[in-house]
Amino acid sequence: MAKTKESLGWGAFFTVQPLALAKTMRPLQWVKNGLVFLPFVFAIDVAWSTDDLGQVTDLLFRLVLVFLAFCAMSSAVYLLNDLLDRHSDRQHPVKRNRPIASGRVGFPAALGSMVALVAAGLAVVTVMDLALGLVGLVYVVINVGYSFGAKRIVLLDVFAVTSGYILRAVAGALAIDVTPSPWLYATTAAGALFIVLGRRYAEVRLAGDTAVDQRSVLQSYSGPFITQLLTISATAAWLSYTLYTIEAQNLPENNTMLFTLPFVTFGLFRYLYLLNNSQQAEAPEQLIIRDLPLILAIVGWIAVSAVVLLTNS
Repeated sequence: MAKTKESLGWGAFFTVQPLALAKTMRPLQWVKNGLVFLPFVFAIDVAWSTDDLGQVTDLLFRLVLVFLAFCAMSSAVYLLNDLLDRHSDRQHPVKRNRPIASGRVGFPAALGSMVALVAAGLAVVTVMDLALGLVGLVYVVINVGYSFGAKRIVLLDVFAVTSGYILRAVAGALAIDVTPSPWLYATTAAGALFIVLGRRYAEVRLAGDTAVDQRSVLQSYSGPFITQLLTISATAAWLSYTLYTIEAQNLPENNTMLFTLPFVTFGLFRYLYLLNNSQQAEAPEQLIIRDLPLILAIVGWIAVSAVVLLTNS
């Protein structure tokens, strides 16, 4: 019987299961898009205040729109990745169950959904602000470049993924018309680099001898190299956040934001522990929403940050 390029037959090529398509859009990954709200948190008495809740509602509405736009664009990127990686995914013990790789979502449905999502996301941010539209376009272009080759180039793959986190923070700042401290961007970049390198570390650890078959670039991260990169990035993340709490002009001058440092330190250490011991370590978003100690550290950081910022506003 003749087979298509999908090697799963013509039936699978045109198949589309709604729930499987929704899964391919990676809704669990949308937690990353929450970074668009970060500039708002630290813009108290700059872009908003507790005395004008009407203004707060307007700013949050704009941020929700940006969040949804990035959800659409990031889902389009995941669809593109799964389309391009469908053959190699079938060699992975877990990724072979992805909807496109397994044949539950055919090529036409995946391609059409991808185009619709990226068009909708770009349209929303562009209508809101041309600068926001440019940020969205840069995000899409970088991710397309990643999918078509950058992901196979050592270090460039990591920086491409990290840029997505930074662009989300930039979009959040543009949406509420603020200029955050450069330390916020430095901290976001260092933290994102730590998370992305942690994923590579976990992928190498869990893949073992099959690492090259699953992702060719993993061969370049094997051995002590990835451990050195992870150590450097963890140190940079901790140090940049510490300096941010002290040096950022829009934070309390009494340095009370340092009270949040224990939660950040614990979070970094807990993540390192999970990278070395969890079977879900190659999916950071799974760790963030499923590991109770990590969740408590995040909730504690949010609570203490809110108290410090509100009491000093």
